Amino acid sequence: MSKTSIPHIIDPAHGTVPGTMSGSPLASTGMQARNFTTMVGSSSPAIAPDFYTPDALTSDVERLCDPGEPVSDTRLLNVAVKYFFAYVHEDAHRDPVPYGELAGLFEQFSRHQSMNEPGDDIEVMNRLRMWSSVLRVLADAPRAAHVMRAVLSHEDTCPGGPFVGVDIGAGTGIMLLALQILARRNGFSDIQTLGYQCDPVSGERTHDLVHSLGAGAVMLADPGRPNAFGMVRGRVVNYVANEVMAGIQQSLDADNCFSKYKSFLETVGDSLDRAVFFPEGLIAHSTATRASVILARENGFQPPAEYLTERFIPQGLILEGKVLPMHKLGSDFYRYLT
Repeated sequence: MSKTSIPHIIDPAHGTVPGTMSGSPLASTGMQARNFTTMVGSSSPAIAPDFYTPDALTSDVERLCDPGEPVSDTRLLNVAVKYFFAYVHEDAHRDPVPYGELAGLFEQFSRHQSMNEPGDDIEVMNRLRMWSSVLRVLADAPRAAHVMRAVLSHEDTCPGGPFVGVDIGAGTGIMLLALQILARRNGFSDIQTLGYQCDPVSGERTHDLVHSLGAGAVMLADPGRPNAFGMVRGRVVNYVANEVMAGIQQSLDADNCFSKYKSFLETVGDSLDRAVFFPEGLIAHSTATRASVILARENGFQPPAEYLTERFIPQGLILEGKVLPMHKLGSDFYRYLT
């Protein structure tokens, strides 16, 4: 995509990016875990949907890392739901997960902000509340699976030196897992994946899970500060991701987006000639100013100066040169839940 093909501002009269969703309540309430159990038949939670296999998360990840095995939507969806389970249950990534236990956890999460029910494990419910912000993202399994598939679509990365992948907006850590899988599928043996997170509560848990899966590390540091990316300075970066950009109902502003990109590009910009970005770009709208902008590598993921203090709502991702409306992120995976 050339610089001239990306205008800075979209005429507000054009409205939102066209595209409609059909066939799933997940389109409007994707964050709610109860939609997962509803779609797969919550009345009989012990009956697993066709896509589900009880294999351990580590087993699914190993299969995805094998370049001889095709990347399937069902495998990615299995990884997404089991990653959610493993985030709550320490060391659960090593063991098979009976579907009844998985569905039960999703059901508990759907009401975790309410009072406990008789028989609830108090410790588990407290974890659900403590890590709620991250688990809300992971609970939308179709969207998480779609993000992983978008990362793994770049199988043209040629090995030669270490693979360095950075997620400047790591929240759940699932983007780092996808980068690790991508590197291994492409034949890299020296793989260094690093995420940045500034929430000490969820950040510690995210790091522990990512590290236990051999998918790198999460730094508890403010990625908006110039010295945050010192570990990457001078190294050739293969992939730059920002999980925040694919967030659900996530507004973007200077603190959680623009400053991070500015700091990162100023620190390691000279080492990004061959880097792939996720997303390649993003279309976002400011309700206050009625302005829409395109944030992309060509403009440093920065809005025009007069809009730097505004908040923007993501409307569409640019992936592989095409615009994907935000409400369609994950839609390819809904059919496996029906």
